[in-house]
Amino acid sequence: MDATEQLYAGEMGTVHSSGEAAVYLPESLELSEHRAIPQAISNTLETPAAAIRFPAESAAARPHGERALLVAVLKERLPPFQFRHADADIETPASARVPVQVAAGGQTPVACYLAAHGLQDAAIADVVRLDASEVGEAVESVLDSGAIDLSRL
Repeated sequence: MDATEQLYAGEMGTVHSSGEAAVYLPESLELSEHRAIPQAISNTLETPAAAIRFPAESAAARPHGERALLVAVLKERLPPFQFRHADADIETPASARVPVQVAAGGQTPVACYLAAHGLQDAAIADVVRLDASEVGEAVESVLDSGAIDLSRL
């Protein structure tokens, strides 16, 4: 396993990334970060309960660290929700499922949720019925600021 770096530290959790994977570790995690990070980043160990692992995927539109960061921001800004990798698939974006807490936040949180699953901006645009450039700008603004502007879209 290669070295990890902390990409984000918020009130609800942290994001750590390596070349192999990125992980969102919620504050509620029972393991210490010292023990949880190597376990969560590893390809061979089971990810700790409540942690969310994002492996490096060549098919994903954004790097694994950015996808984990999007989830961290959503977790900070929205009511509690469960992130499920099975909610969206790069191959079938039209069948994506979005937690009601995310959907209630509007198009920007939905776009970020789908981007966290690795979907391309054009596929997200089809789902949220926007222009792909608007989706890209909204997601990038969240990545740049670490905040969701619900009035943006």
